Amino acid sequence: MSSDLKVFVHIPKTAGTSFRTALEDSLGLEAMAFDYGPDSPKTSPVVKRYAYDEPDPDRLWEELTAAGVRILSGHVFAGRYLRYCGPENILVFLRDPIQRLVSEFLHFRRHNGYTGSFHEFSHDPAFIDRQKRYLEGCPPDQVGFLGLTERYGDSLRLAGDFLGLELPNLVLNTHRQDLGLSYVLEGEEADEILELNAADRTFYRRACAEFENRLTKQVAI
Repeated sequence: MSSDLKVFVHIPKTAGTSFRTALEDSLGLEAMAFDYGPDSPKTSPVVKRYAYDEPDPDRLWEELTAAGVRILSGHVFAGRYLRYCGPENILVFLRDPIQRLVSEFLHFRRHNGYTGSFHEFSHDPAFIDRQKRYLEGCPPDQVGFLGLTERYGDSLRLAGDFLGLELPNLVLNTHRQDLGLSYVLEGEEADEILELNAADRTFYRRACAEFENRLTKQVAI
């Protein structure tokens, strides 16, 4: 089953909130639906009902399509909706894996009441190779829109072309306005974190190469 309804796989700490808000501003909330889990107030009622309370993904997709929803956004793994939309209708932003990991740790401490150490956080299997797991079954060269946090302006232009929209350049949900700044890890800790996330780093390098290919094609048009 496939349709033109697109899914924004909102990987945490990749400028996804800024991008989602730009989509809301451009499309209007009536064209958006949200899946941020059963307990999130952001999750749309129809999604809460048919994704969680009375699980019926076929019915959910039918309801979203009938309502004219253009984009379903959420902290969801691509595999949840992949058979309905296909990789060509997946939207995603990726970020340098180590930078994203540190940013998420700091976010958990500021907003989620996390009291553990960075060592504990970074060794939790849930936070290792996180981006690759979010996009399981969606190679970078197959996703419909691929953005990079570090190239946010260029990414918005690619997204605008892909979606046929003029998207505002917003920077939200970050305590640093300059997304080009880097967190620095040193010594044995750095080496260990790099090794733990080797698959994510390889995945990200492939994504960067694909991003450059797409940007080059856009400029050539």
